[in-house]
Amino acid sequence: MTAVGQVLRLTLMLLRAYSRDFSALFFGFAFPLMFMLIFGALNFGTFRVSLGVADEARNPDSARFIEALRGVSSFQVSTGSSLELQALLEKGDRDLVVLIPQDFRIAPAPAGARVPAITVVESRGAAQEASIGKAVLASLIDQLSFAVTNTQPVVTIQSKVVSAAQLRYVDFLTPGIIGMTIMQIGISSVAFGFVSDKQRGVLRRIMATPISRRRFLAANVLQRVLLAMLQVMILLAVGVFVFGVQVVGSVAALLAVAALGCVTFLCMGFALAGWCTTENQVPPLTQILTLPQLFLSSVFFARDAVPAVVRPIADVLPLTFLNHAMREISTGGATLAQVGGDLVGLSLWTIVGFAAAVKLFRLESS
Repeated sequence: MTAVGQVLRLTLMLLRAYSRDFSALFFGFAFPLMFMLIFGALNFGTFRVSLGVADEARNPDSARFIEALRGVSSFQVSTGSSLELQALLEKGDRDLVVLIPQDFRIAPAPAGARVPAITVVESRGAAQEASIGKAVLASLIDQLSFAVTNTQPVVTIQSKVVSAAQLRYVDFLTPGIIGMTIMQIGISSVAFGFVSDKQRGVLRRIMATPISRRRFLAANVLQRVLLAMLQVMILLAVGVFVFGVQVVGSVAALLAVAALGCVTFLCMGFALAGWCTTENQVPPLTQILTLPQLFLSSVFFARDAVPAVVRPIADVLPLTFLNHAMREISTGGATLAQVGGDLVGLSLWTIVGFAAAVKLFRLESS
């Protein structure tokens, strides 16, 4: 039998054995699906208006105005250039964009002079948030005007509407659940399965058969990649057909990123399986690797919810790269080239995980 044939035959045997393991099936397939159904049905939304501010005046008055906006609890304020913020608005990542003109000032207008006008660009896809945001903005301007002149406004508002994607919570959630599932299949299933087999001497007996170590490992990797891809397609199908999730970008690109993420976490899983010598070591070490990423890598909530003090760490976690790339493709229509930075990040983690796996992985307990 050829090497490829032997690997494929062993892969089918492993898949057959996996299909008889109800615990593995539950945690590999039913558990992520339960998360998807529960959080998708709850459809959590944000109670804050995502407001982008482009400051073209860059003077003390505009800085004071932005500071006043930041003080409004209903606003989640970010700054940037006009083009950047409007691009985010069109992708559905902002609800409103405020453009502060160069002549902006908070002072009574001279006789006959035109009052500065800020431009508010709103999204058709977030009509409710835009309506609330404009009302709060108008109230804030009235307060500033009354403080300066007691009567007439010192700033006016002109509105502009653009078409934009209507990003719902379930649209945000789906790539995060897919990323979480890939991580769990890559790390937990490898670590628990291999350490258990290693401790019981199963791997040693398998190695006594004619199959080589390389082909045995290749079959295990192929089995888990196939399972991960199957789970990704199931979760995508649930998102699309049950919750009406719209995948804006290429499904093929999404699957390609998912496959790279699977390889990344498989390398980490094999490294962990090599490090652990007993089954009792697996749960705490697995939690150390996976739990921080569940909370810091935008699985259930946006990056802005991560405390600023740990955000630099969150930004370089492998699940962060995976989730961000899949979200950009799914909700923003990005291409593989446009998520190149995330792919580089995943590739670097793959190299690190592979090097650790080669150094640490053993088929027998030491």
